[in-house]
Amino acid sequence: MMKKWRGSCCLVVLLVAALVAAGIVLILFWRSRCRGENFYTHAAVAADSETCSHIGRNILEQGGSAVDGAIAALLCTSLINPQSMGIGGGAIFTIYNRSQGRVTVINAREAVPEKVMPGLLTGCSRLNPGTQWIAVPGELRGYWKAHEQFGKLPWKSLFEPTIQLAETGFRLPELLRKFLEHQQLRHFINNSLLRTLFYNNFGEPLEFVRYHQLAKTLKVIADQGPDAFYNGQIAQDLITDIQEAAAAQKSDSTLTAEDLRRYKASVVKPLTVSLGDYMMYSPPLPTRGAILSFILNILKGFHFTRESMEGDQKVLTYHRIIEALKFGNGQLSRMTDPTFRPYNLSVLLSDRFAELMRQRIDNEAHPLQYYNIEHQAMEKYSTSHISVLDKDGNAVSVTSTINQIFGSMIFSPRTGIILNNQLADFCRADRSPSNIAGQPPSSMSPSILISQDRKSIMVVGGAGGSMILSATAQVIMNKLWFGLSMKEAIEKKRIHIISDNSLQFEEEFDERVKNEMKRKGHTITSPSQLPSVIQGIFADQVCIEAVSDSRKYGKSAGY
Repeated sequence: MMKKWRGSCCLVVLLVAALVAAGIVLILFWRSRCRGENFYTHAAVAADSETCSHIGRNILEQGGSAVDGAIAALLCTSLINPQSMGIGGGAIFTIYNRSQGRVTVINAREAVPEKVMPGLLTGCSRLNPGTQWIAVPGELRGYWKAHEQFGKLPWKSLFEPTIQLAETGFRLPELLRKFLEHQQLRHFINNSLLRTLFYNNFGEPLEFVRYHQLAKTLKVIADQGPDAFYNGQIAQDLITDIQEAAAAQKSDSTLTAEDLRRYKASVVKPLTVSLGDYMMYSPPLPTRGAILSFILNILKGFHFTRESMEGDQKVLTYHRIIEALKFGNGQLSRMTDPTFRPYNLSVLLSDRFAELMRQRIDNEAHPLQYYNIEHQAMEKYSTSHISVLDKDGNAVSVTSTINQIFGSMIFSPRTGIILNNQLADFCRADRSPSNIAGQPPSSMSPSILISQDRKSIMVVGGAGGSMILSATAQVIMNKLWFGLSMKEAIEKKRIHIISDNSLQFEEEFDERVKNEMKRKGHTITSPSQLPSVIQGIFADQVCIEAVSDSRKYGKSAGY
């Protein structure tokens, strides 16, 4: 009897050992998927520069939350890519708290000053520099609100890496150099105080950049919080510099200290749309998250698969994508109308409305009226996006901007801050009047997609102004529906639909597809010199793949 018992015990032990060994082998097998560039096992940051991805990653390694990593990376980005974003602008956060199973949106978009220059929109142009275009910056209020709710590390610690970088300086980044050497931008910059920041005495871009005054400003904000910016000496210095710039330009300055004092960031609910196995969360107005959701809601009804991008199906798939993007333009046209109200969003996001639009997609292109386009927006560029996932599975998708390249091109020498020109987002290509109130409309659409079983997550968003919607939609489809890796999904050549519904194909796009689109009646124009830029993370139970778009020379970081 004892021998039988001992034999049974041995058998159980051997069985358990075999199961453990098999489990270890299985884990090692799956973990092998995580090896290589862009793959991590615990946490990751995808910013639009390698320097800032590393700064965000270091914060995560120190025990910081996804929000902590995002704020640190954003502050860094204001130095590395100052043409795109900074504390003189605004941001939108989409935040996922895994333990609560909840997604939150923090709206720190710039706001319209109480007083706006009469007839402002009659001066709209492709570039809109000048003090009259400055909106109330919301960036820092957004950081504070996000950190209050979801931060772990001390507020001050998030600023320290960027303050050190600003003080010691760094070699001029390749992308920033390209902007500084651009002929038209160079003219504007040389006629502004920005020249003291980026050019030497001979009018050539500096080889090494330092931000001494901005470092001092960031130290004060790190010690005292955002009230130092909105209520303290920084606010007074900022308004004084803007007024002096306005006097030098013989233009108006409408931003006041009272505008700064009154600014508040808000916490709002995300928009949701079901995309098969995933639920997508995106920000509501004034962003274009609703349009992104609408476009993907139309396209999900075609039940795309890997095979949809093969052979003859590829042409039909791209035609359907293009048509859905055009219908998105039609709804975007309506959303910029002052009479549009938030309750219209329930119709826009309904499956019934998506089905109606899907039924209108046939085998050819149509005039603007077919897509309900009433007026055209002006094309916008610039902006910066960061995606973050921490070791606890919390995520942040955040987009920040000062609007056009170098914003208003107004540099505050007393504070080191570059101001936005966000009021230009009220401009329309048809030059018709537009209501200037509240917050400017924005193409920013930082989104988070979570699988129904909550085992997989996608954190994604982009820069590129009016190209953000089409770029983000294509990356989501590339990954979730067409079966590409995150790297492939982001690097794949993209198509963009501008406000007049003409098509722009990126260089080296499939020539056969381009020719077939012409045959179907689509108008094709030359691609923009400024590409869309996407940062994305996809994670399942085993691997994290975080990718920064090579179009802006970015690289992710993680551990």
